[in-house]
Amino acid sequence: MHTSRTLGSLDLTVGPISYGCWRFAGTSVADGRAKIESALDHGMNLIDTADIYGYPDPGFGAAEALLGEVLRDAPALRDRMVLATKGGIDPGVPYDSSAEYLRRACDASRRRLGVDVIDVYQLHRPDLLAHPRDVAAALRDLVARGWVRHVGVSNYTAGQLDALLAHIEIPVITSQPELSAWHLDPIDDGVLDGCMRHDITPLAWSPL
Repeated sequence: MHTSRTLGSLDLTVGPISYGCWRFAGTSVADGRAKIESALDHGMNLIDTADIYGYPDPGFGAAEALLGEVLRDAPALRDRMVLATKGGIDPGVPYDSSAEYLRRACDASRRRLGVDVIDVYQLHRPDLLAHPRDVAAALRDLVARGWVRHVGVSNYTAGQLDALLAHIEIPVITSQPELSAWHLDPIDDGVLDGCMRHDITPLAWSPL
């Protein structure tokens, strides 16, 4: 049975379920490696993390740092995964999608993960004070620098996504809405319709 999926219109193939690293931090490298290997062995090759994962305890960047240690311990695992991370949450601000902040956040994520390039870099939350034109320019810059292969968004409304797409010339390949049996809003609020209209892959997440 064919269960693989492609991200956006790209030939980037992932399993139907990703492995999320929200609660990944706080374990040993050996335990982290066992979790990643098990996920990959079961077809969960989209490994999804974020710089905020681990905050406040054990700390900002902790999940990325542990995943980076796992990849240093077992470098061959990198070739088996599509590595996705998110940035744009700045504790205390709380959201920052300015070009300067995203450059610093993306570079810090690369260093924690121990990789030159991130497969999919996603804006974690919309920054209502950042013009989508400037956000689009920041994302294009990350791709042009070779730090990021592809970009996506997370927790964007249909209107916020449309505003970003009006200013960006590179594909936005993913959108991560909260979607579960307890939260069905994206079915009716235009988020999933927008993904289908623009050939963007929805990556549903749930806090449970």
